[in-house]
Amino acid sequence: MITSFYMPTRIVSGSGALATLGTLARDLKMSRVLVVSDPVISAQGFHADALAALSEAGITVSRFDECGIDARCSHIDDQGERVRRDRIDGVVCIGGGSVMCTGKGIAIVATNQKPMAECTGVGQFDRKALPMIMVPTTAGSGSEVSQWTIVKDEVRHLKLLGGGPLSFPDAAILDPVTLRSLPMHVAALPAVDALTHGVEAYLSGIASPLTDAVALAAVRLQAASLRASINSDDDRARENNLVASCMANIACGNARLGHGHALSLPLEGHLDLPHPYGVGVLLPHVVTFNLAVLPAKVRPLAEALEVETAGLSRQEMISACADAIRALYADIGFPTRFTPGQLPRDRVREMAQRAVPGLYAGIAAKDFDPASANDRTLIASPAARKMTVRQAEEIFGLCVA
Repeated sequence: MITSFYMPTRIVSGSGALATLGTLARDLKMSRVLVVSDPVISAQGFHADALAALSEAGITVSRFDECGIDARCSHIDDQGERVRRDRIDGVVCIGGGSVMCTGKGIAIVATNQKPMAECTGVGQFDRKALPMIMVPTTAGSGSEVSQWTIVKDEVRHLKLLGGGPLSFPDAAILDPVTLRSLPMHVAALPAVDALTHGVEAYLSGIASPLTDAVALAAVRLQAASLRASINSDDDRARENNLVASCMANIACGNARLGHGHALSLPLEGHLDLPHPYGVGVLLPHVVTFNLAVLPAKVRPLAEALEVETAGLSRQEMISACADAIRALYADIGFPTRFTPGQLPRDRVREMAQRAVPGLYAGIAAKDFDPASANDRTLIASPAARKMTVRQAEEIFGLCVA
């Protein structure tokens, strides 16, 4: 099997790294930037420090602070036009996954001069995105090192993925100062998202020794630091968690994401379920499902999750992996099941059918008729084990309280 590993983003990490923002922007030949954020982050002291660093470097700053829970095509298209009109030559994102996906989308449409919906799918645009610097304020999505952006098409109620090598961010700044103000319940959501990235990369059918090494190291670092990062005032744990989430995305950016993300997609698009809830609740079930066909990967994953494996059979280790994830959830206040309001039981079958196109279908998903899927229809996914609609329906059923 031929594999590929590519990571062009420059990563600057550590306490005080945010002070390098102005220098990085100058190195990328930025002179007029759009700073993308949200109303909460833009009110933080570190956001003001970042703007000051850009101004001190002689860079003209424009702002868009209206990002919401999802990156929305309407925001991206409007701001892409603004960037072209105002001759802005760089995008700086300060925020979580939705902010970074919004900024990435803006950088894509600004140079390709077509709506974001037409840029979704794999490599569906020809021009390199504007230079981008990412400052993540959650240890979660890892979008700061990802070529992909996930956006919501509000008109068709679809979650769409777009990207390719032309949309990698140019630089990422990982500074634990950005995590200090996060309440526990807020910090837990992106942290779980990051954990799913590392685990699903490891369980991918196109994983390689390179991606396995990065994915396992990310999971190990997350398991060791996540509780302290969220539950205590521990800057070192926050820094480790930021680095781990970045590593997890490097792994899944090359090995791709699996069933958890494919099954979560219709829940997000049609039931408005926040992304971390979808992938996080599904994760223990995805682990159990895929490890059944990956015997050589069971013990390494269990040990990365801090499972004491001595004396355990392979099946016991698989169960212990799922239990370790649930125990971690309990310690950080993350749910293990969907409420009936989040996923009504009478829509479980429909959601399983809607999951068939998978994460990487892009705009082609709009042409899929869910009613055409039967029990044996396969969910499109690079995961190591193939999953049918019937199996997806069963997993959804296990996830509803």
